[in-house]
Amino acid sequence: MTEEKELEFDLTYYWDLLMRRRWVALSAWLAVIIVTALVTFNMRPVFQAQALLVIEKERGNNVVYQGGPSVERSNEDYYQTQYKLLKSEALLKTVHGRLNLAKHDEFKDPYGYRKLIKPVTIAPVPRSRLVYIKVDSYDRLLASRIANTIAEVFIEQNLSNQLFISKDVLAALQDDKKGQSRAIYESLPAVVNNPLIQQLKQDTAKLQAQVAEASNRYTARHPQLMAMTANYEALRGQLKAETDKIIQSLKIDLSGQLMGNNIRLIDAAIPPMGPIKPRKMFNMLLAVIGGFVLAIFAAVLVEFIDQTVRTQEDVENKLGLPFLGSVPLTKQSRQHTAYNHLLLQEHSLISESVRNLRTMVDFAEVGQKNKSFMVTSSVQGEGKSYVGANLATAFAQAGEKVLIVDGDLRRSNLHKLFRVSNSKGLSDFLAGGRSTEDIAPLIQETDVKGLSILTCGPRPPNPAELLNTPRLSAFLNWASTEYDRLIIDCPPMFPISDALLWGKYIKSCVFVTAFGKTRVPLIKNAARRLSQAGIKILGNAVNMAKFGGLSYSYYGYSYQYNYHYGPDAEEKTKKDPVKA
Repeated sequence: MTEEKELEFDLTYYWDLLMRRRWVALSAWLAVIIVTALVTFNMRPVFQAQALLVIEKERGNNVVYQGGPSVERSNEDYYQTQYKLLKSEALLKTVHGRLNLAKHDEFKDPYGYRKLIKPVTIAPVPRSRLVYIKVDSYDRLLASRIANTIAEVFIEQNLSNQLFISKDVLAALQDDKKGQSRAIYESLPAVVNNPLIQQLKQDTAKLQAQVAEASNRYTARHPQLMAMTANYEALRGQLKAETDKIIQSLKIDLSGQLMGNNIRLIDAAIPPMGPIKPRKMFNMLLAVIGGFVLAIFAAVLVEFIDQTVRTQEDVENKLGLPFLGSVPLTKQSRQHTAYNHLLLQEHSLISESVRNLRTMVDFAEVGQKNKSFMVTSSVQGEGKSYVGANLATAFAQAGEKVLIVDGDLRRSNLHKLFRVSNSKGLSDFLAGGRSTEDIAPLIQETDVKGLSILTCGPRPPNPAELLNTPRLSAFLNWASTEYDRLIIDCPPMFPISDALLWGKYIKSCVFVTAFGKTRVPLIKNAARRLSQAGIKILGNAVNMAKFGGLSYSYYGYSYQYNYHYGPDAEEKTKKDPVKA
């Protein structure tokens, strides 16, 4: 059952993640669309022309010599060979020269014919003997001329390749200047092996022998000898004529004049009507879809590498601390105190969040006799004083008698949040108090029933020394007996260590972390220092949380928050009392 829960796909979690990182996702999405649009609409148009060829299988019985062997080839070998020949450098070089492509910028340089390799595509039609020759070019007319010329040169070369002997032999048969052709003709196997030639040679030999025998008995003008001689010359003429016929047929075969070409041009390439690149609508649609995917990836990546705390999962997994709750980011009015939302009758998200934080702190303190705790953070500006003031108000509203103490003797802020005087306070007692009876006059009541405040008082020159005096222990012992709950607004852990001085007496702590601000290593370092000092961290409260997505949408609120903390904090806090 546990494994099934771990494998569940929590769509709400990823939707919330996307909402938290919506600006990152939106920026990535818009960047992809804008870059794609700039590239697409500034791209030079590319046109494609295509010619269609049919390549029949070459006949295997085309032979030169009678009785000669024939070579059979498989279809795959044959057609793959033809496809390679269509893009061979020899063919492209011929096309480059025939069209004088060197004058075009696309195909300049001595090896410009090699620039034809990329724009030329050979695309066979599946389960057929058809093949397309496709040519891409910036010039639509040039694209069609190149495609047609490639087809033309390929057909010519294919016919030339079908000759059965070399052209040198054909040239030798046609060369009769030295009177040696007759001897070559009569020695060719096609002539020697011809049955008619063989019969004529036998008849001629017999008749020649008879003429020789008769010439010994008769005179040259004897009618019988003259008849035999005439028959002999006729046979020799017939032998010569038949030999010439065979040679002429052989010459025709060698020249390819009667040889059928197994490659034909079906459709010549024509100038294309429009470009194939860029595909503007397709590119923009792809940019929208691809940009959305990239936006999600960017949001997940930023979330993955983010070293700040935002959610309960971050607190528990990254920090290893208990999660107490989140205090939402909200805008505070100048006319109201920082805890005014708790005093109103109507419910709000922030008031419910603070009350939930109060409940979680109560749970964390179960079993503890002393319900005093500190409120601190890693660095300044995380709103620990604001959280402490709201917690104190919430506990007072629950019926407890609460004292909140401004324990930051360096940068006091509580008096601004509660709008009380800071003319005297804790520093007065720590510097010169004689007994605990001197404490009561320093404590002021607030506008919250059951809640009192001890401000810092005048800023001392030596805060660390004052916190090391025995008067601090005496004050805390007195306060723990006079009040149900004591809440100390301590300084942040860095860059000073005053919080550890308070930790000698107050052993519980509520740790405040600003939403998406402080890095995890610094928070873990601060938490480790508290643990090493023996201070129990009740849990982590995430302040200034920005809720989005599905998790909190039912509240229907849109929250904004202005938060100031710095050297001029006093002036800014007068305008906005939330930051402390």
